[in-house]
Amino acid sequence: MRLIAALLLTAAAIGVADAALAAMSIDFGSQYIKLAIVKTGVPMEIVLNKESRRKTPNTLGIKNGERFFADAAAQLALKQPKSTYPYLLELIGKKDADPAIARYKLQFPFNEFTTNNRGVALFKNGESEYDIETLLAMILWSAKKTTEAYAEQSVKDVVITVPAFFNQAERRAIALAADIAGLNLLQILNSGSAAALNYGVFRRKEISEQSTTMLIYDMGAVKTDATIVEYQLVEDKDKMKNPVVRTLGYGYDRSLGGLEMTLRLQKHLEQTFRKEKKTPTDIATNPRSMAKLHKEAERVKQILSANSHTFAQIENVHEDTDFRTEVNREQFEALIEDLDDRIRKPITDALVMADMDLSKIDQIVLMGAGTRIPRVKAVLSSAVGGRELGNFLNTDEAIAMGAVYQSAKLSKSFKVLTFDIQEPVLFPVKIDFESQDEQGNKKAASKVLFGHKTFYPANKKIVTLNSYSDDFTIALNYADLHFDEIQATEFGSRNLSSISVEGVKVKMEEAMSGEGSVFKGFKVHVRIDDSGIVSLDKVELNVEQPPPPKTAEEIAEEEAALAEEEAKKKEEEEKKKNDQEKKEDDQEKKEGDDDKKEDTKDDMKEEKKEEKKVEEKKEKKKEEPKPKKIRVKMTVKSEHTDLTLPNEEEIVAAKKILAEFESIEAAKQAREEAQNGLEATLYDLNDKLETKEGVIEFMTQEEQEKLQAQVSLLRTWMEDEAGMDTTTEEFTDKKKSVDDITEAGRKRMDEYRAFPQAKADLDALFNSTEMFLTLAANMTKKDETDEEGIFNDTEITTLRTKYEEIQQWFEEKVTAQVNAAKSDDPSVTQDEIQEKGVQLQREVKYLYNKMASYKPKIKKEEKKEESTAEKEKSENETTTEEAEKKEEAETAEPPHSDL
Repeated sequence: MRLIAALLLTAAAIGVADAALAAMSIDFGSQYIKLAIVKTGVPMEIVLNKESRRKTPNTLGIKNGERFFADAAAQLALKQPKSTYPYLLELIGKKDADPAIARYKLQFPFNEFTTNNRGVALFKNGESEYDIETLLAMILWSAKKTTEAYAEQSVKDVVITVPAFFNQAERRAIALAADIAGLNLLQILNSGSAAALNYGVFRRKEISEQSTTMLIYDMGAVKTDATIVEYQLVEDKDKMKNPVVRTLGYGYDRSLGGLEMTLRLQKHLEQTFRKEKKTPTDIATNPRSMAKLHKEAERVKQILSANSHTFAQIENVHEDTDFRTEVNREQFEALIEDLDDRIRKPITDALVMADMDLSKIDQIVLMGAGTRIPRVKAVLSSAVGGRELGNFLNTDEAIAMGAVYQSAKLSKSFKVLTFDIQEPVLFPVKIDFESQDEQGNKKAASKVLFGHKTFYPANKKIVTLNSYSDDFTIALNYADLHFDEIQATEFGSRNLSSISVEGVKVKMEEAMSGEGSVFKGFKVHVRIDDSGIVSLDKVELNVEQPPPPKTAEEIAEEEAALAEEEAKKKEEEEKKKNDQEKKEDDQEKKEGDDDKKEDTKDDMKEEKKEEKKVEEKKEKKKEEPKPKKIRVKMTVKSEHTDLTLPNEEEIVAAKKILAEFESIEAAKQAREEAQNGLEATLYDLNDKLETKEGVIEFMTQEEQEKLQAQVSLLRTWMEDEAGMDTTTEEFTDKKKSVDDITEAGRKRMDEYRAFPQAKADLDALFNSTEMFLTLAANMTKKDETDEEGIFNDTEITTLRTKYEEIQQWFEEKVTAQVNAAKSDDPSVTQDEIQEKGVQLQREVKYLYNKMASYKPKIKKEEKKEESTAEKEKSENETTTEEAEKKEEAETAEPPHSDL
């Protein structure tokens, strides 16, 4: 798969910085995040976090002004549940009255939070408060940093996947969080479409004009959905056939998932503990105890997916009490048996939306950890009539890998083979306004802009409003929604935004000041982007002004054209009479000469030219001037009524919070590195001082004693004085104090270890120089008149002198080095050896280049003699040929005469 991806993907030949040649994707699950990366020279692949895992817990913790992510946050949750924030995705885009808020408080009672003036979740941590968008931005920031660490370069372009049931408020909140996190959001992609794209990309050749369908059933941590997709080759505007994956049907349950089952098992363990263990305080009142039960319930649930029974066991679960109890699969299934209908329903809803029955589905595939539970599998198998349930999509990769392909496509840095995605509008959007009848009565009206099951991306919609002459307000709202009772209560506000158009009277008066101006209404432009987010583009006032009156010149031209047209008609009538007379005189025409024919042709050409001029004038006459269209952009104030997002000032403040955390964490990391560096250095040197190994071998006795004293002093300081208030600079300075003592010894050690290779390199150069001198001796001129030699005596003498001088120098240095102790300064350094080698190479290279460019001279006399001999040979050959021809002519038989 990676090879195919590498072949599909090439970096675009554009002048951008290398840092821009990367794009990422985030499979933004409620419990886990999966990341994927694509960059120049590397195929699309899953990002491994610092623990080398392919998925990362979607959890955030904040303690004493320090943030914890992923596994560190999960560990913090066991000790301080109130300081950790799991499953935050369930709160995004939700207001205080939303059922999701109440459900979250019930599931995580110790994560206390209120709502702010916008009505969204606001978490208090110490003296600080963080709204849900800021916390989610921190998680996205962490995902960005994890990807950058893996890619070893900056990454900003991203595609984020979310469930298809995310509404406008949720999608806008995700986009805002990505912006606060410093990401360039390319698209919010539905997770089902991303998984389907991943499947299609690697089976591109199997897709044809005949459509194939697949049902993807995905049960995650907190949601379950079923997506019916169709693959087909479709011809684009350039007549090229490219594969398209489109979603035909979709069904979902926002609160059905693995978390619901874990919480039920946790409740079972809580009740069992309460029956078996008697403690002074109830276990449910202790956040840490409940966090331990939750973690164990998750572990037991996973084990029961493969085993019929297991034991739940927790040490010191509550008030120094250990807990151990057996749990079997039958007990677990009894806890979740009432979920059977909810497990089946997404499939039914998806089929209804697609208007098809199960027999038309070519493949069914399961995704998500929840589908591994035997009870869930059994219910699904029954729901599809026992058909095969495939598992060929990797739950931990498919969505992220499909999204990163889309990210590469949308990024300006890459080119991929076209594979289009068409996603349906699940929640139709309409515009509400006032209309006016012929009697001037106004009434409420609406028009659906993006209907249910229409695909996006789509062209923007334009609605013309003719009933307004003063400032007015219109609204974008959801149209008829296809919900069951539970979905209706979970959806939230049916309103989207209120749009106020101001300054109408003034702009209408200005635009219609011209005589004869006609009001053509207000055109409202609304668009839906690749992320499925609907927004107002603009509102324009449209006015038509009549064309200006005709000038005298234009009137004269029209009259001339009419007169010319009348003359042309008379000429045509006369021509018809003449043609009739010509027909009667056939004999004369047949005997006519060529000149007459040519004259006739010329006359016809002239006639055609005249006809063309008349036609042009007629067209000019017919072309009436068009009315002038005036478009005036209106002043608009738009306010979201479903969910108010932070204003610019609040967004800047949120970005500042993230920047401050990053600065603090960078300083903390630098301090930890400095502390760890000092500790490692002291430990290493203390060990070497005892064994007299390593750098200690190359230090003098005085240096060793000085180092021993400093190491002992610093070890005592580390144990007794160093603490949380010790600065980075203090650790750095302490380490430098021992580095300065060992510096001379390290230089000796480096020279000692580098000497053998440096000696071998120079010895090899000596050997090659000796061989060259031997070769050059046979190419040296004997005297100044010698034209066969390449080198002169001076050149060879210079090289040999340099060679012998360096060789003698090196022999002396080698002798001194061999006899010196390791703690003595080296008699010669590798830099000095290299410099001597460069000097010798320079002399050899000069002579070598001279030899390579040498061309032997050809003696003129030899050339002349050779030319004369060749000329004589040529003349002799010519004479012989002529003699042979003459002899053949004399001996040939005379021709026979035919008598």
